[in-house]
Amino acid sequence: MPSYPTSGRFGASTDKPATPAAGRQAPGGTQSTQRLLALLDQFSTDRPTHTVEDLSEAIGVPRSTVYRLVSLLKAHELLEQAGDSRYQLGPKAIMMGYIARSTVDLADIWRPGLEQLAAATTETALVLRRIGDAAVCVDRVECDHPVRLSFDVGKAMPLHTGAGAKVLLSGTPAEARDRYITAAVPAGQQARLRADIETIAIRGWGESYAEVDPGIWAVAAPILQDREGRCLAISVAVPEYRLEAGRREELIEQTRQVAAVLREKLSHYA
Repeated sequence: MPSYPTSGRFGASTDKPATPAAGRQAPGGTQSTQRLLALLDQFSTDRPTHTVEDLSEAIGVPRSTVYRLVSLLKAHELLEQAGDSRYQLGPKAIMMGYIARSTVDLADIWRPGLEQLAAATTETALVLRRIGDAAVCVDRVECDHPVRLSFDVGKAMPLHTGAGAKVLLSGTPAEARDRYITAAVPAGQQARLRADIETIAIRGWGESYAEVDPGIWAVAAPILQDREGRCLAISVAVPEYRLEAGRREELIEQTRQVAAVLREKLSHYA
């Protein structure tokens, strides 16, 4: 399955509709809303600042439109100037990040297990949370040889691509899960996805090959599914060239073991 692009190279600035590289498009909503969200989605720890030209190419709209969007976001303190020609997230966006982080009241419980998994596997380990119809990375521990992943902390990704996201989808209530699959997944891929979700539910873990990032294999297992709808998964992401004979099975078992311990600890909050 192809990766889920979020940005590209600078190119033409002629008027044109938003391209698929602009990222996820939520069901419904105006074109301006989609563009605002796509623009904000370009800011990450890897790319904390952008020029108007960067944003124009990344979300597939002309520079004149980006200037209008940036002006609106600056007026609401969601963006601010970062030098003469660059922009970064503004104070209100940063405050929203702190508020969101404060709501993750379970981090003190899962963090030791996450660190343990990263140390045991010597690979990047992540905790993912379902928020609405998205999988969001809420914590991440890098290994000594980190890899570039689309699942950056705070980044919202689709629920149907990647091991961690599909584990979250598997734990989503049936009605909401069916609604999501019908709305977000092409008709020709729905049966395969439903079969994957059923397999994950039966065996208690999921894996993926290059579904989000090229050359990356991942395994994930659930660590919380509660009555309030919170759904958390722990995952390990590994370049396929480091999957020598027998290592896949070892990584699956290590992830399952850590997940089982965390599920027990987090069960008091379910």
